[in-house]
Parts: sequence; C-alpha cells; structure tokens
Amino acid sequence: MSTVSELADLTVGIVERFGGLTFDILVTQNRAATAEVEKGSMKQAASVMDSGVAVRVFDRGSPGFAYCSGHAVADIDKAAELAVSQARAGVPDPDFKGLPVAENVTFRQGLYDKSIASLQPDEAVDMLLTLTDVAGDDKRISSVNAGLMVAVGEVALRNSNGLSLNQGMTSFDVFSETVARDGDMMFSGLDYASSRRLERSSLETVGRSAREHAVRGLVQKKIETGDLPVVMDPLASGYVLAQAVGGGVNAESVQRKRSYLSGKLGEKIGAEGFSVLDDPTVEWAVGSTSFDGEGTPSLKKSVIESGVLKSYLHDSYTAGKDSIESTGNSSRGDAVWSYRSPPSISFSNLVVAKGDATTEEMIRDTGRGVYLRLTFDNPNLATGEFSGLMMESYLIEHGELGDTIRQATVGIGLVDMFSRIDMVGKESRSAFGVDTPAIRISSAKVGGSA
Repeated sequence: MSTVSELADLTVGIVERFGGLTFDILVTQNRAATAEVEKGSMKQAASVMDSGVAVRVFDRGSPGFAYCSGHAVADIDKAAELAVSQARAGVPDPDFKGLPVAENVTFRQGLYDKSIASLQPDEAVDMLLTLTDVAGDDKRISSVNAGLMVAVGEVALRNSNGLSLNQGMTSFDVFSETVARDGDMMFSGLDYASSRRLERSSLETVGRSAREHAVRGLVQKKIETGDLPVVMDPLASGYVLAQAVGGGVNAESVQRKRSYLSGKLGEKIGAEGFSVLDDPTVEWAVGSTSFDGEGTPSLKKSVIESGVLKSYLHDSYTAGKDSIESTGNSSRGDAVWSYRSPPSISFSNLVVAKGDATTEEMIRDTGRGVYLRLTFDNPNLATGEFSGLMMESYLIEHGELGDTIRQATVGIGLVDMFSRIDMVGKESRSAFGVDTPAIRISSAKVGGSA
C-alpha cells in the first residue's frame, strides 16, 4: 500500500500533465470507531475506513473540484480530469491571486494521540457503556441516549507552488442526552466533550452532568416577559459565539455583505472586557492544527480586542481579493480532515478572555435574572439579530439559582449583546469550538409564557 505522501506526489504528477494550471491536492487516510446507545440499549457499533483524494484546480482563477473515495490510481485519474474540465469550462476570476507558497511550518504538539490510534472497537463500546451507566444512575432517569466516536487521520497536502506538508490528527467525542421523569414532568439533560486526545475522565463528567441537569429540570416554573440580565453558561455562550463571532468574521461573508460585521473593522462592537482570539495552537483542542487546509502556517490572531473588531478570518482567495495575507483559516472540515468537499473559511479555536468572577459570584451579583445553560438556535448573521429558545435555563432569584424556566425565549442584537457584557467568569470550558467562561449580559429581552 502506498503512503499518503507517495499518493500525493503521484497525484501532483497526474495533474501536472494537463499543463499550465494552479492546483492543490489532499490525500487522506482516516479511520473511525463509533458506538451509539439509544434509550439505554446499544444501537450500533462500527469501525470505518474513509480514505480518499481531493483535487482542486484553477484555470485563470476559475475553480474546479473533484474527489474519489479510496486510493486507486484509475479513480484519481478520473477525479483529476473532472476537476480540470470544470476549471477550464468556468469563467476566469481576476480576484484569484494564487495559492500559498511553501513556508516554514511549526509542527504543533497535541494533535495526535497514540492511545486513540491503538484503541480497539470493543474498548470504545466499553467506554460508552461506562458513560451510560453514570448517566442513568438515578431512579428518575427513564432513558439515556449517548454516543462515542474516535477518529485517526493522516493527511498529505501538496500544491503547484511546491508546497509539501503532512500531518497526523486524532479526535475523541462523547455526548449524553439523559431523560428524567417524575409523574407528568419530563426533562432532558445534555452534555458533551470533545478533544484530540483520549480523555476517559470525560465519561464520568459528561454522564453525571447530563443526569444532574435532567433531574434538576423536573421542577419548573413559568416566567413573565421582560428585560432581564442573562448569565450565559459556557455551553450557551460557546454555541452562540461560534456562530456570532466565528461566522460573523468569515471574510467571504463580509466581502459579500452577508455579515452584520461588514465594514466594522477597527470599530467598537463590544464591551471593554470582551476579547476573543482565534488560536490554532491550543494543545489537544479539536480546532488546532499546524497548517490550514491550504497549507498556510497556523498562527493565533486577535479577532476582538477590548471590544474592538481587529480582524476578519481569511483564506488565500479572500486575502488576495483584499490584497492582504491569509490568516490561515482555510478549513477541510472536521477535526480529522475530509476529502469530500473543497476547503472553506472557518475559525480554529475561539478563545474568549477570562474575567475575575466565579459563576457563583456572577449569579449572586445578578439578584434577579436568568441563567441560560443551553440553546441550539442560531443568530441571523446578515442582520445581527439573535432570538432563541432557552432549551435549558434557570431563574435567578435573590442571587441564587432557582427552578428551571419553562417555555421561554431570549432575544437581543449581537452587537448589543457584546456591548452589554458586564461580567466575565474566570473558569472556562471548551464548547462548540469556543473556549469560553460564563458571561453576563446586563439586559436582554426574555419572552416568557406566564
């Protein structure tokens, strides 16, 4: 069997035979083991190999892209021919300035965990059953849905400028959705963990957290509509900021005027205590990498500094269009890269600067308000408005965390949200690609059902 490096070099030769083209090649060799429990019973367990070759070609800026599953040379030939034909049939694009040139790359630690690479499928099943046992350890728990996935990948990236890079990556993901019942009351508790290394401790942490939040949600009360301070748990702030910041500073959306942050570079968009980095160097974080999906070296950069918008996130195309350097934010998909689609712009790991308050201090200082733990609604990135169902939230009364709030929403403009951040926690966790503490919004519209 040829190595990914040998196949990448072979593919370069295949594309070069067409002559006069700009191109890049990605060859992957990936393996994943998954296990899933549904309603407390094992639903499936599988081990899958998913390797392939992606060919991206530019003719006078006109792009073509094709891929093949597996590493058969005949299939690589067909993918290359298809990509070239697409590029030559397209319209020239003068905004395309070229692909990255070869540069010195600092290869990061904490991208590849040998213990994941050696993990057997039956071990993955045993770990999932451990998680399920913890999540279901209460007589009020009626069912547990849970999943575990580990992945190992090796990639080789080449381009027509002589760039030649290889990288190994691993990932480990677990989640639990735990349902509690008491009479007519029912509530689901959710939690998850994600890393590039095997973290067995997360089985206990995720299972216990999902169980405890499910049970806590059995005591509910309604709330009246009004403007209230909102303390956002890292799960909630991570999900919202991944979209609001990570999506908002996507240079492609900015250039197409599809982002609420278009034209705001250098402007104040948040409170003094709100700062965000994009940092691909965080050890073991799922978004970390030595180089991006086009081969640009990965470096940390300031996105928001003391409330001021400092940078958009670029790949080689958008950077060329703005006559600046790429920020190294071309993405090939998940933590273990995929060959199935062309690269697109994405953040690596967003890191929100910590404050100096504990979560308990933030709740105590709030007096009366809302603690939002979880929402899965996305902001409107074109208008900058956010309106979301508070899937899991708690009333704050007299500076203490109270009952679960039933059937409520939260709404606020994103710039208003950033500008109204008046407390930031000092303890953070990684959630949805964002390393963030809890944050408090001084006022937001809470829509109740009382």
